[in-house]
Amino acid sequence: MKPWKVFLKFDKLNSEKELELFDAKSYFGGYLKIKRSYFNKLIKVINMTKKYSTRSAIEKVIGPDEIDWTLNPWMLILIKDNEKGKKFWLFIKREKDLSGHLVAIGPKPFVDYNKVNSEAKREIKQIINYIIAYLNKFQVIILLPNYLP
Repeated sequence: MKPWKVFLKFDKLNSEKELELFDAKSYFGGYLKIKRSYFNKLIKVINMTKKYSTRSAIEKVIGPDEIDWTLNPWMLILIKDNEKGKKFWLFIKREKDLSGHLVAIGPKPFVDYNKVNSEAKREIKQIINYIIAYLNKFQVIILLPNYLP
């Protein structure tokens, strides 16, 4: 399985990083659709707590097909479970109707766990929902494309 490559560039820190995320299509028989209402709730949560933040950092996106997908409305949600110390990455493409699709997940240990987990689909959906329901359980950083103003 070839990964999605997401290149991050943090201007203020003058640093760059490359992340590999793995296609989520295999878990859902397609890309999981995330409703617009979810993103509305996520915005409210970001405004309510200091444990959640946003910043521009996505510089370039290369798909498993080696095609440059940079000029799309991406969101990379970096999640840390404060209780268990585990990290989850969710790579989402927003759509014109303001819904979104879960395109890829990471990091590799999370992907490897889900390969052998019969409940992977349910658990990934659960994480997506938990980050807007249990604010104290997580620290969340949402990275957006650098080309956005």
